[in-house]
Amino acid sequence: MTRSSDIGSLSEAVPSADRVAALERRLGDPLDPGNPLGHAAVLAADRRGELPLGGEPLLDAFGLREEIVPQPLGGRLTGLDTATQLLRAVFRRDFALGRGHGSASLVSAVFAWCHGNEEQQARTARLLLDGGRLSVAFQNMSYGNEFSSGDLTLTPAPQGGGMLDGRTPLIANAPLAAGFVLLARHADGDGAHSALLLDRADLPPDAVRLLSPYDATAVRRLPAGFLEFDRWPVPAGSVLGAPGDGTAVALRSLQVSRPLVPSMAVGCADTALRSVLAAVLERAPGVRPPTSRYARRAITSSFADMLVCDCLLLATIRSLHLLPEESSVWTAAAMCLVVRMLQQSTGDLAAVLGPRALQEEGGFGTFRKHLRDLSEIPPGPIGAAAALATLVPQLPFLARTSWTAAPPPPGLFSVSAPLPPLDPARLDLAAGGDTLMAVLPHAEQTLDALPVAGPDGEALRSQVRALAAELRALGEECRALPEQDLAALATPHGYALAERYTLLAAAAACLGVWLHGDREQEQEAGFLSDPAWLIAALGRVQFRLGLPEPAADARRGEALLAAAVERCVQGRSLDLYDVLLGGGPTAA
Repeated sequence: MTRSSDIGSLSEAVPSADRVAALERRLGDPLDPGNPLGHAAVLAADRRGELPLGGEPLLDAFGLREEIVPQPLGGRLTGLDTATQLLRAVFRRDFALGRGHGSASLVSAVFAWCHGNEEQQARTARLLLDGGRLSVAFQNMSYGNEFSSGDLTLTPAPQGGGMLDGRTPLIANAPLAAGFVLLARHADGDGAHSALLLDRADLPPDAVRLLSPYDATAVRRLPAGFLEFDRWPVPAGSVLGAPGDGTAVALRSLQVSRPLVPSMAVGCADTALRSVLAAVLERAPGVRPPTSRYARRAITSSFADMLVCDCLLLATIRSLHLLPEESSVWTAAAMCLVVRMLQQSTGDLAAVLGPRALQEEGGFGTFRKHLRDLSEIPPGPIGAAAALATLVPQLPFLARTSWTAAPPPPGLFSVSAPLPPLDPARLDLAAGGDTLMAVLPHAEQTLDALPVAGPDGEALRSQVRALAAELRALGEECRALPEQDLAALATPHGYALAERYTLLAAAAACLGVWLHGDREQEQEAGFLSDPAWLIAALGRVQFRLGLPEPAADARRGEALLAAAVERCVQGRSLDLYDVLLGGGPTAA
């Protein structure tokens, strides 16, 4: 059986873009009123408080569970980028379906893939491939998915296992899960924790307690509950990693899983924006016309924000395979920034629809549903603050050592290049470098070589200079911080520095994608080569940093709006991957 360090393969039987297209064909045309997974059917199921009829059997028939099991263990998982793109396709239709039937199991399985021994990995693979689901039970969803063991305590036994007491936090899918990943603190009060991988078949009959769907903390449209134990003997071989290493196991696993759900959340924002675009193009009564300055600004800003988020997610998820030693800061940045940015820009679209944003029928209801779904996607405010807390202590060291180094390899910004195996042993909770941030000073040093001239070239060069100067200012402030005094770092000032870092990391990722991405593979000829999207994306970062944005330019604005309209009319996604919804050839 393969070890965790051997997960993945450079070869894929079917290219990732073709697998996404195959899933899109199974999901069908989202605008077809007769499609059981079209927008109309999903919206009707949402009103009933149910998952869309036939959704889970369809995903099972496609083999979605195989996509989250590593190839050497019998599945098709070779790169986390492909798994998230497949689940993003499901999130475009319905967040609850994607979460309940895919993302929850993927995030939970990461613990076994990263820290399980051969037997634990094989057991987890069998559970998933046999149709079971896996749930993680130490993220308190009532308070934003922060790190929590609830009231669960473990009295370790010398021979392994131990005695389990107490109750877990709320668990989505608890009534349906065939396995659980738990975190229990040691009962002796030494502050240690152990991570446990438990099969439901081994649990006491009354261990799973169901939560009423009318409970205020219930997960919308997904069954939820918690586990409760009373002096239950834990089977030997249940501890992930070493006893007492549960905190490190959890943090390293979270380092891998942090950007995965935000990447899927792009699917919700994608559908919301296309719903607004469709209403504008149809001249629906009460909706701002396409000639409205606010409508154009809101649509292009939302489109640009989505591209900013996707560039950061692309580099972050690929870094887990290519540069795992550096990935901890980027995964924390993605977790902190992406969902909040999508929530804000999608919320701004409501004013384009006017009072009809409150209606539940048709495209208006689809927009409202996905806006509501985005509000429920982790990490939540406390989870975002926890991600920032992992960033702050690393900034002084990285500012002193990495931000003027050589930039990362171009493969970090590719949407199609194959990835090497995921090697969990190379993950480091404290990043050994930060080559992504080096993209900004490197671009400033090579301004004359940037492949763009005229007004666009002037605007882009001005942006690169401003962002590089902002990075230097951030570096000066970070270098002045003490590296070892955590109390001095965990301050409003330290968190503000970390917030600025996340935005500059996103800007660096956008530049990297524009300079090194797979532009020759675009379906939409020239869009990613056109600096219009990059200038708009960097402008959105500058806006959030409080820096002056480039002067408005009619050509760039029209190019961005035309690209969004063309994709909407042709039924293509608005993210970096330019996927044809309902199947067919893709842009990447």
